[in-house]
Amino acid sequence: MALQDFHAGATSGRTPKILVHSSFNPASIRDGLGRAEYSYHFVVEGFLPALAQLGEVVRVSDPAEVDAIYDACVAQKRDCVFLCFAPPHFVPITLRCPTIPVLAWEFSTIPCEMWSDDPRSDWRVVFRHCRRAITLSRHTAALVRQAMGPDFPVFAIPTATYDAFAPLFRPQARADAAREIRFRGLLFDSRAETLLPEAMVIRHTPLPDVPADSAPAVLEPPPVLPRRRGARERISLTAYYGLSWYRDVLRDLLPGPLKAAMSAAGRGGYRLYRLALPAPQPPAPAKPAIPEVSLQLDDIVYTAVLAPQDGRKNWHDLLTGFLWAFRDEPRATLVLKMPHNSWAIIHGAIENVLSRFSPFRCRVVLIYGFLEDAEYAALIGASDFYVNASYCEGLSIPLMEFLSAGKPVIAPDHTALADYVTPRLAFVLRGTLEHNVWPFDPRDLFTTMRHRTDWSSLEQAYRESFAATLAPDGAYAGMAQAAHEAMREYCSVERVRSLLAEALDMPTPLMNREAAE
Repeated sequence: MALQDFHAGATSGRTPKILVHSSFNPASIRDGLGRAEYSYHFVVEGFLPALAQLGEVVRVSDPAEVDAIYDACVAQKRDCVFLCFAPPHFVPITLRCPTIPVLAWEFSTIPCEMWSDDPRSDWRVVFRHCRRAITLSRHTAALVRQAMGPDFPVFAIPTATYDAFAPLFRPQARADAAREIRFRGLLFDSRAETLLPEAMVIRHTPLPDVPADSAPAVLEPPPVLPRRRGARERISLTAYYGLSWYRDVLRDLLPGPLKAAMSAAGRGGYRLYRLALPAPQPPAPAKPAIPEVSLQLDDIVYTAVLAPQDGRKNWHDLLTGFLWAFRDEPRATLVLKMPHNSWAIIHGAIENVLSRFSPFRCRVVLIYGFLEDAEYAALIGASDFYVNASYCEGLSIPLMEFLSAGKPVIAPDHTALADYVTPRLAFVLRGTLEHNVWPFDPRDLFTTMRHRTDWSSLEQAYRESFAATLAPDGAYAGMAQAAHEAMREYCSVERVRSLLAEALDMPTPLMNREAAE
């Protein structure tokens, strides 16, 4: 039984069954944002409208469920295929059901070596077993053909993003009035000096009258710096970093008596603190309620949606380029939308960057939280540009969503972005190749490459985009229209359905592949 003419229905006349799986589902994605493979959930969501036009779509929470469904379909003479949305080293190769990996990949080579005694770490093993693959970009498809040979059937298909976000497009360009967003999450606003709620801040226990060497010491985080630093603030900040250097570099090299004397002398200003050790098996603390907050945005708004713990997203250049370009421009705002669980990991590092660039007149807003559909739509509507400074991308669904809504972007045109980022709709960033490792390779060998962002081109793109928004020649409106139209041609449900029909309607029967061999 083949999947011939899959787009028109199964050969038996019964509706084909399409099984889909990813590591996260709608119930678990809230807590999974930022974790490994979390983005595949959004890939599945983007494919579902097109897949639903091709057959009956069934989510499976565990690949172990697949063969039972497949056997029932065989008994009914009904076509069945399993689409596994995951990196190939997580794709099962022992199933009876025809399996097609759906993958995103952003580096210059695919893993083609085995490690940890797992043959699937060599992706070619998985591709040979599945005999076909679906990638999210032409970049990844080319890498698969390079590894498997030019005749290997691999199909580059983006997620169907356009139809869901096209209604947000406003031909009249941008709104100048203030725009409000309400959501549940944590908010930091450099203009209002709004800090994270006190209940969410991790605090350390003060060191009592105990010898300084009896416990590891850390420094109390410095307070938010005033916009204008006086002599007292500069001395205080210098003392803080001097003590930090002493703790990290010099302290363990000093004799015991001198070390104790130095520790005692350092208790003024930014005090040394002792980390409180938890009691054995303490009860899990109740999670503080996530507050509901309101955010008012006005003037020209740049937005980026990212998981900052993912080093590929290059949030540091994105933020510092903005701060430098608009250090004297109060009308520019940068919104960084991040997962709720990112605040404890990254907030201190972001505040450190802000303190180094202060005083600045532009505005930086940090949103930590999960936005519901209406809230996310409000964020898109309140934005004028989307910013991406990544070293490499497997697709970048948020970028496609903003483009579909007619929001021009600042982004590079490498890896998957090369499929749709053009000067018509983007201020294109420059970059150069640099050596890198496959992210899950335990050997940490330099086996691949990524694209280093040219920071000066990012700073320049901020300035040029700001000028284009204010220009009377309609440059911004033209880019917005081009973005909207380009996404209709690239990732509408109609186009994705057509590409999926081609990928699933293979000349070699899927269900009789053993006989064909």
